[in-house]
Amino acid sequence: MRWSWVGLVAVVLACAEAPRTVRKKTRWPVDEVAFTVRTVDPAGQPVPGVALVARRADEGSLITRSGTSDATGTVRLRVMPGWYVLQAEAPGFVRTLHTDARIAPGAEARLDLTLKRAAPFAGRVVDLEGRPVAGAQVRITPTGEEESALHGESDGDGRFRFDNVPAGTVKLLAEKDEWSPTRLELATPQPALTVVMGGLSSLRVQVRRPDGKLSSAASAWISAEDKERSYELFPEESADAMIFQNLRAGRYRVSGRYAPGSGDCVWTRAIEVQVLPGQRVEATVSFEGIQDVGPWRGVAVDAEGKALASGQVTAWLGQGSLNGAGMNGRCEVRVEPDGSFALPHVFQAPASLEWATHRSMRWWVSEPLPRGTGERVTFRPGIGLLKGRILRPDGRPQEHFKVHEYSEEDPRGEYALNVPSSHTYQWVIHAEGFAPALVRAEGREHEILTVPDVVLDVGRTVHGRVVSEDGKTGVPGQEVALVEVFDLETKWRRRPHTVTTDADGHFRFDHVAGRHLFLRVDAKAQGTVLHGLEPDEVSVQLRLVPGAELEGAVTDGARVPLAGVSLEVRCEGGFKANARTDAVGHYAMSVPANRPCFLHAEASPLNVLPRARPPRVSFSPRLINLAPASHHRWDFEPRQGPADLQVSVKASREFVTAFVLPGDLPWPDSPGALDELIRAGFAPEPWVMSRVSEDGDSLFVPSFMSGARFDFRRLPLGHYTLFIREEESGLDELLRIPVDLSRDGVHAVDSERPAQKGGRLYTR
Repeated sequence: MRWSWVGLVAVVLACAEAPRTVRKKTRWPVDEVAFTVRTVDPAGQPVPGVALVARRADEGSLITRSGTSDATGTVRLRVMPGWYVLQAEAPGFVRTLHTDARIAPGAEARLDLTLKRAAPFAGRVVDLEGRPVAGAQVRITPTGEEESALHGESDGDGRFRFDNVPAGTVKLLAEKDEWSPTRLELATPQPALTVVMGGLSSLRVQVRRPDGKLSSAASAWISAEDKERSYELFPEESADAMIFQNLRAGRYRVSGRYAPGSGDCVWTRAIEVQVLPGQRVEATVSFEGIQDVGPWRGVAVDAEGKALASGQVTAWLGQGSLNGAGMNGRCEVRVEPDGSFALPHVFQAPASLEWATHRSMRWWVSEPLPRGTGERVTFRPGIGLLKGRILRPDGRPQEHFKVHEYSEEDPRGEYALNVPSSHTYQWVIHAEGFAPALVRAEGREHEILTVPDVVLDVGRTVHGRVVSEDGKTGVPGQEVALVEVFDLETKWRRRPHTVTTDADGHFRFDHVAGRHLFLRVDAKAQGTVLHGLEPDEVSVQLRLVPGAELEGAVTDGARVPLAGVSLEVRCEGGFKANARTDAVGHYAMSVPANRPCFLHAEASPLNVLPRARPPRVSFSPRLINLAPASHHRWDFEPRQGPADLQVSVKASREFVTAFVLPGDLPWPDSPGALDELIRAGFAPEPWVMSRVSEDGDSLFVPSFMSGARFDFRRLPLGHYTLFIREEESGLDELLRIPVDLSRDGVHAVDSERPAQKGGRLYTR
């Protein structure tokens, strides 16, 4: 693998200057410095008695200093240099959070902090009869500032008071067990507010059939419209109704089910009901007036017009979901040998149809449906399929195997892979006692294709030895990895096959495939080696190349050390090294030598209570290529550009990534060149896996539910190239989008997935 982009990337990053070799390690000063904070009101008058806490901003830091302002409004602290978050509280003032207090080493630091006067906010919680409600949890949230919620509790007389509510519009939430919550939106000040809370309610639900008769109680259910607050619903069942007790007030979706005829079809209807505090509510879901217009008939055929002589047809009526609002339904019927089927009970023509068997994937109708009087209905696979068979050398099927690292068992040795889009696919088949087989085939969307049989072979045995820099001394107890070419630097890397060297550094791999592979050794401080294993090579000696020592300091550009910054070195061949700056912004690590690498830095989120916020600084990667056993210093500073780039891709964040590089770069001409661009690219801001709800609760958001949005901040003005990458099983689809950032502010790019927008395919 050659570094073909060094000159270009070095120029566009403007960071390939030769590193300074240092003879002695140096560190930032650790002496504390004087930090004086003067607290004043909006008129500039000093505020005494302010409780001030200075907390290091880096995530996980336990360094804090605190004090109280004197008669002149002054707090005097001694702190270590770094980035701090200040929190100031005083009666009659709004709690103030200052997230950008940066203390440089050396001279005394000073800061004036202006506190806003609080608006009076007090009240009383009462029930529907005006009696006090004690122990109610009251939360005040300034509009648009869910992270700044204030909490209190009503006393024995139902009274509550907040001394630090800001002026403006706020949201109030009052909650207590066994009571319905009360939500209000108010304008401050509110010196004498009355909050009325009601008890829990009940909801009695009946379902009427088309003939007006009542259905059984089991055909009704409800769900709360407030999805963020779930609680158990244990209804009581009577002869003709379902009764839901102890409900909080709010809006509910009330659903009923009706099964006409033999039960092959089910109709549902949903209505919305408002449940008021402390009341018994009646609701009826009625199917009266709905007529059965069935049967709806058709003949299931494939794209060639051949009858689908087995399986089951499922039809969705209405909006296609049994849990959706309005009128919906579903029918499930068997297909006759001639492909014919009949939906016996429908209230309208189906909205969609599905055909499926127990052995294959689901097929759908992708064209307008006919009238339903026995016409042919063409079904096509929802996604494509690649089907194959695995045989032993004697021609017998291999019953136990792995495809994509997933274990499978089939007496006929058969397997199948989903094909979501039309392009080349590749996969590795593992079977005990045989060499891993690499398979490539063209898959087409909505088609089922058969690939040639895979005939396993036992492969070769590779003997080797790991030796130290002198080329003679064996290295014992060292892990050696056998890596596929396409697994060297992929995002979804499979676990490589590894062995450990013996006391003299020898190792052995059995059942090695007869194709080009890599042997990789990462002995950390002792060194690294990457060896391209030729298809017929059976004996190797791996000589370690000693690493280089790298240290430095990370500052904000104004001598203020940044603690908790994660640094990662990404090198050709998939080698990596990591470090994290300490309390004085210093880092040190051992880096693979004699290979091009990029040093990336990422600031930790600010340590702001009640929860972390996104980082405030962004870094550009730097190219390094260090000699073995050398010692270098690199100091890092954030980039300071005035432009932000927001990239949105219509896909799940699980499957796509994005990166940008300065300049108008061409398409990479090989998978290796793509890897080089990925290592050099500006990475997006870290993805936050939680968000704050309207009520101030922290909600976890898994990646598969998060849209693929990528933010690149503080970019210098100029031309950039955005690459959107979709990677699967060693295959990459890439989009290349030139971006002009010639003005300040936020620039937005909306895009489809590479597979949906004609991306370029790279096969490793």
